[in-house]
Amino acid sequence: MVEQAVIERLQADSLKTALKMCAVDMDVVVHESIDSTNSWSLQQIKAGKDVPFACFAEEQLQGRGRRGKHWHMAAHSNIAMSLVWSFSLSRQPLHLLPLSVALAIVETLESFNFKQVQIKWPNDVYVRGKKIAGILIETQPLKNTAKGEYHVAVVIGVGVNYDMSSIEKNELQYLPDFTDILDEIKVQAVGRKIGRALVASTLLKCIVDVCQNFQENSKQYLEKYRTQYDYCKEKNVDILLDNKEMLTGIAQGVNDEAELIVMVDGRKRVFNSAEISVKTTKGKGL
Repeated sequence: MVEQAVIERLQADSLKTALKMCAVDMDVVVHESIDSTNSWSLQQIKAGKDVPFACFAEEQLQGRGRRGKHWHMAAHSNIAMSLVWSFSLSRQPLHLLPLSVALAIVETLESFNFKQVQIKWPNDVYVRGKKIAGILIETQPLKNTAKGEYHVAVVIGVGVNYDMSSIEKNELQYLPDFTDILDEIKVQAVGRKIGRALVASTLLKCIVDVCQNFQENSKQYLEKYRTQYDYCKEKNVDILLDNKEMLTGIAQGVNDEAELIVMVDGRKRVFNSAEISVKTTKGKGL
């Protein structure tokens, strides 16, 4: 008789326990199956649910990525979560938030001794040159709580590849080169078992920590990205613009607004919204 693998389920109470060090009291929900954690969170905001809160999904049927991309997640395989946090736009401009959240994912992975972790602008996390996580940030207006203050509820959606072994062969052609937690444990010889629940709780804590300290530390987060984790810098990149125009150049890092700087045909161009593909060969400079 073949012994079946034990399925590790996420537990809301355990996830909340991980937040004790953050000194924040928030609702955490785990759905057995859901269309999208971001969609559910946006609906809850409209219904008046108290912010902050977080939700996770054991199975996600219509996960959404940037530019309308879909991410189907088989049950009990990966990590799909959304954290909702309130920000004041008058005091906390959000252009640095995607890279800051990406650093929270980096911190999570490095806490398990993973090496070669980098961030691909604007919101993907790579390990050894392969995608392991992505971010989708959406906003919903909140009622003003003070004169001159404009608050928004920010939905921070994160997907982390924990076990991608269930991906069908016909799906591979639509996916970037990817890796997952289980593969990295083997390849990097981490030497310890890292359960999906531990990854989820650590991830939640790290993202909450970034949100709590974002106003004071956002510029430090940007500098940390620039100096340690920029995957694209000095590499040849293809840039797909919103109007479907394709450009090619050499990435030069980001400016203070977290916009991508690319040398295209001998001229510096700045992009705040684009789809970036990194070529395998490194750029030769200017």
